[in-house]
Amino acid sequence: MLANFKKIGVAAAVASALGASGAAHAVLQGVPGDALLIPYVIAAKAGNTVVNTLIGVTVASVANSNTAQFADLSTSVAPPPHVGVGTLSPGKLDSLGCNRSGARLHWYFFDVESNEVVNDTIPVTCEDFVRIDWNYIIDSKSLPSAQNRPGYMVITDNAAGDATQSHMVLYGAAYQIRGNWASQAYIPILPLVDSADGTAGDEIDHAGAFLANVNPVTAGMLLPSAGTGQTALFSLRYFLDPALRGNTTMVLWFPENNDARNVQNILVFDADERAISARTSIPNELNVLDVGPEATVRLPFTGVIRDGLIHTNTDNAGVSAIGNAVNTGFVLFGVTDFNADSSVTPGELSRAGFAFSLIGIGGGAVADQVQTELAHERGIVFPRPAPTAD
Repeated sequence: MLANFKKIGVAAAVASALGASGAAHAVLQGVPGDALLIPYVIAAKAGNTVVNTLIGVTVASVANSNTAQFADLSTSVAPPPHVGVGTLSPGKLDSLGCNRSGARLHWYFFDVESNEVVNDTIPVTCEDFVRIDWNYIIDSKSLPSAQNRPGYMVITDNAAGDATQSHMVLYGAAYQIRGNWASQAYIPILPLVDSADGTAGDEIDHAGAFLANVNPVTAGMLLPSAGTGQTALFSLRYFLDPALRGNTTMVLWFPENNDARNVQNILVFDADERAISARTSIPNELNVLDVGPEATVRLPFTGVIRDGLIHTNTDNAGVSAIGNAVNTGFVLFGVTDFNADSSVTPGELSRAGFAFSLIGIGGGAVADQVQTELAHERGIVFPRPAPTAD
């Protein structure tokens, strides 16, 4: 399929063009969108190991919604009672949304560098619940290029295009399944605004039958804006207690590839306020990090965190919890992936991404139970101070 590698110059131009229209917000869940972003999708089969992604999309009818409360937060900073990102288009029941004859959803699957791999459509009607079993789709439609490949997915109205907005009201949820239903980890979904290309607030750029860009994703975690020299601070949890077979994968999604994140400084904290400085690499749009002292870059991982993870803390042992805290803590990221001297118009608070940890615990009757923990957003700071261990 068409390769759409989103270079930093393109993303900076988009962010600067849209930046004046509104502000990014903290991560939004359970709200409607013209389109949906699933930041981590994988179907893998290796020996007896099976990993799959299941996605559920609810196609809401405007007849059963109060669309007057839907707010496009890329152009509005209004607080509640507005509902989420909402949608720009279906303010009334019409023939252009899920009511139209032949209505379909269009899904697009991208690799970690945002090259489009495969896409297809699914027929829908109003108040439909659409199941997407990624392993099943790959097998039934013979899509070997998507097998064993980590990536992300965008789902929108098939009628949307360069000059046409989405008329769908979509909600979604996704789960990563490991083994024979041994574990089910929640994969959060972000709502997107898909208006006609070039419209203020639009977050999806179409290129004929393909998607050319997904940016700035204002429903996500706030990131530095073009030309501002800001730093985004957020932390991700890890748990590696060997007695409980602890394991951690960190997932970080950005609105573009950027070599500025190729060498990313981090602080690895234990459970007792102590930290060591370390480095990782997160240059891709989608980054999947293996966390552990023996971590290696292998499928599905794109990078590793190895240092500062082994420790035993006695602080509050027997006070707030039983026993010591073993190999557990958090990693503090200070991401500055737009430079102060960027030759673009500043787009203050116009850009966002997404991050979460998949934390596994084993050792019981089930080999591995995986749970999801969202990144802890600490905000945008300027000028860019280095995170400290104090």
